[in-house]
Order: sequence, then C-alpha cells, then structure tokens
Amino acid sequence: MLALLLIDHRVAFLALATLLLAAAIPLAIAWARLLPEEPPPFPIEPGSFPNIEQERRPEPSATPRGDLVLSVAILICLTLAYAVRFPGFPKAALMHWLDGVVPGSTEYWLIVSARIFLLVAAGAAIVYAIRRPGPLRVPLASAAALVLILWFVAPLLGVAFLSTP
Repeated sequence: MLALLLIDHRVAFLALATLLLAAAIPLAIAWARLLPEEPPPFPIEPGSFPNIEQERRPEPSATPRGDLVLSVAILICLTLAYAVRFPGFPKAALMHWLDGVVPGSTEYWLIVSARIFLLVAAGAAIVYAIRRPGPLRVPLASAAALVLILWFVAPLLGVAFLSTP
C-alpha cells in the first residue's frame, strides 16, 4: 500500500486512462468484425456493369456457426466486465435496485458470484482464443488480457489517484 502512495496522482490518472483506452480498442475491433463486409462500390473490371446474374453470392463463413455463437457470448461477457470496471458505472443504483429485489445475504452472494463469473469468462476467453482459430481470435485474446489487467490494477490506480497530497 505504501507503493501506491509513492505514485504521483497524475501518473496514476494517465495509467488508468491508458489502460481503459487500451482495453476498449480490441473490444471495438471485435464488435466491428461481427458486422458483415460490404461489397465493393464499383465493378472490378472497368467499363462493365454487373447484371443480377453476375453479382457474387455471399461466401459461406469458414468459421462454424457454433464457434461464432460462443465467440459472441464471450465477447458480451468481456464487454460487461469492461463496463463494470469503467469509472462512473452506476454501482450504487444497481445495489439499491438489487437490495429491493432480493434479501441482503442473497444480494451479497449474487454480486460475488457475478464478479467471479466475469473474471472466469475473461480467463476462458484467453484460453478459447488461443485454442480456436477464427476472425475474433486476436481481439478476444487481447481484450480479455487487458480486461483482466483492468480488473486487478484499476482499483489500485484509483486509490493512488485519489490520494493527492
């Protein structure tokens, strides 16, 4: 804890901002890769305009559908894990709503199990991305690693940031 007090609050802020941006970039790339590609705006051969019969049919994906569904589910979990650690996430409003819905001990265990689930999902995303080829392989692995770093380092940087002299 003494090391946190030795970090300048400006350095802690810069490190936290860098970590948040670094984790957001592969998440955005992964979500963008899920969108279908657009056809080229102009015909490939100059002077020729394709008829309906000449248009290319969409090529089937090389990635099996089950792998893509699992990748999207992991991507949703990673995005949720990132959003929960983002500064300004309305945790108090969520706790207040959850307090009105379930009793106190159940609320505590729901929160603990949700946090554990998100951390395990991030770890599983790294393992899944390493073992399975696909279009989301690199963004999933890098996003999962950065989200895990964010989960463990962001609270420490937040304490160092708030401990201004």
